[in-house]
Amino acid sequence: MRILILAISAFLTTASAVAANIGTVTTLDGSGVIKRDNDVVGNSVGVEIQQMDVAETTKGRMQIDFVDETRLDVIDNSRVVIDEFVYDPSTGKGSLDVRATLGAVRYASGQIAKNSRQQVRLRTPTATISVRGTDFNMLVNEIGESYVTLLPSCDSNGNCIVGEISVENDAGTVIMNQAFQMTRVTSLSSPPSKPVVVDLTEPQITGMLIVRRVDPIVEAEQILEQQQTSTDFLAIDFLKFDALDKDVLGDDIKNIWVTELDKGADYYLRELLVDMIDALNAALAELFRDELDKQNEQLMVAQQTGYDEKTGFFFDVEGDKYHVTREDASVENRIDLYLHNDYGYTLNVEQGDEAAYDYRVGVGSNTIDIQQR
Repeated sequence: MRILILAISAFLTTASAVAANIGTVTTLDGSGVIKRDNDVVGNSVGVEIQQMDVAETTKGRMQIDFVDETRLDVIDNSRVVIDEFVYDPSTGKGSLDVRATLGAVRYASGQIAKNSRQQVRLRTPTATISVRGTDFNMLVNEIGESYVTLLPSCDSNGNCIVGEISVENDAGTVIMNQAFQMTRVTSLSSPPSKPVVVDLTEPQITGMLIVRRVDPIVEAEQILEQQQTSTDFLAIDFLKFDALDKDVLGDDIKNIWVTELDKGADYYLRELLVDMIDALNAALAELFRDELDKQNEQLMVAQQTGYDEKTGFFFDVEGDKYHVTREDASVENRIDLYLHNDYGYTLNVEQGDEAAYDYRVGVGSNTIDIQQR
C-alpha cells in the first residue's frame, strides 16, 4: 500500500509541474494570442504561460517573460511553441526547448542558459540553436529557411557583452561569437552558411526581415547588380544566391534601410508601412502576371517526376492526376495526395520536426496546408 501511495504522489507532483505557470505575457502591441490545446486562452497582457503553449501574432508583437528571466519577443506574423520549460529556482538550473515554425523571435538568456547551457535548445524547421548565455534573433520564412543573428546583451546601464551560440543541423555546425554575425540555413540537408557580419543595427535587421519581408543580403546584392546591368525586370535572375559568401552592405547602401519604424514609431505607423508595401507588391504582381504565368507554364512542362531531394517530395503524373507523396525522416508521418491536373497547387507541409513550404504543383493559386504530429 505504501508503494501505491508514493506512486500516486509522484504522479500528482508531475502533473502539477506540467500545468504550472512558467511565464507571463508582459507586452502585447497589436494582435496576438496564446493557444493551449488548440484553444485560445488569452490575447492580452498578463496571460500566464504553460508548457506546450503556442504564441501566435499577426500584425503585432508579443513579449513573454519566463520565471527564470528568459525573455522571448515574438515579432509580427510569427508562431512559437514552448515545447519544454523546467526550472529549479533554488539552483537556477533547468531546461528549455522552444520551436519557431514561422516568423521571427528574439531570445534573451535567463538563469537556465547561464547554469544549464547544454539544456537550452531553440529550433526552427532547418536548424537547432544552442545558447551559451547571450541574445540572438531567428527568422523562419515562408519556405522554411532560417536566418540567425547573434546580438549583444546589454543591461539597463548600456553595458554590453557578446556571448556565443552554435547553429547546427544534420549537415553541419557553425559557431558565432561576434555581434551581428548572421548565418542562413536553407534546409536540413544543407549546412549553415559561413557567418557574415551585417553592418546594421538590430531594429534595421528586424525591419528588413519582418516589416519589409525581404532578405537584407539578397536585396543588397540585387541593388548592386541593377546598378551594373540593364534595368530589364524580366532579365533579373531571382534564383541566384551567393551573397552570404561576401559582405555586400557597403556605405553607399546601408542607410536605405532606415525608416521611421527604426526611430521608434508606434504600431500604427508600422501597420501603414506594411499596407503600403502590400499594395505595391500587388500592383507589381498584376503588371507582370501574364509574363510570370507563361514562365510558370514553361517550368511545369519541364518539371521532373520522381524524388526531389531538396524538398523530400515524390512527384508523378498518373492520367489526369498529379500524385504527390512525402515522408519525414522517421517515416512516422506520410502524405499521399492525388490532385487533378486541371488546377495548380502550393503545398505547405509540417511533419514532426520537419517542414517543407511553397512546393508548387501545376499552375494555379490553390493552397494546401498539412500538419502531421
